[in-house]
Amino acid sequence: MGLDQYAYSISEENAAEGGHVPQFTWRKHSRLQTWMEALYTARTGLHSDNLNCGELRLTEADLTALETAIREKALPVCHGGFFYGHQAQEEQADAYHDQDLAFCAWAKAEISEGRAVAYSCWW
Repeated sequence: MGLDQYAYSISEENAAEGGHVPQFTWRKHSRLQTWMEALYTARTGLHSDNLNCGELRLTEADLTALETAIREKALPVCHGGFFYGHQAQEEQADAYHDQDLAFCAWAKAEISEGRAVAYSCWW
C-alpha cells in the first residue's frame, strides 16, 4: 500500500474511452503530491482527499509553476499522509528531480499539440 501517482495525456480520441495510459509514474513522491493537492484545492475548493482516485487537469501555467518549484528545490514539505512516504520525502524529491523536469517538458509539449494533461493518484 502507498501513494501511487500518474500523469497522462487526453486527446479527443481517448477521452471517451477513458483508457489513459500513464506516461509518468511516481511512487510515494510526497512533495509532488502536496504540491498537486494544493493546486487541486485552490482550483476546485474541495478537500485534497478528493484527489484520491480523481483527476487534476494541468495547464501550461501550472506546469511552469511546478517546473520553477522543482528547479528551485521548493516543492512544499509534506506534513503527513499515512501512505505518502513522507519520512523519505527529501530523498524522493532528489531521486525524482530529473524525472519531474522531464514530466514538465513532456506535459507542455502535449498541451502545445492540443491534448490535455492530467495528474491522478491513488493511496
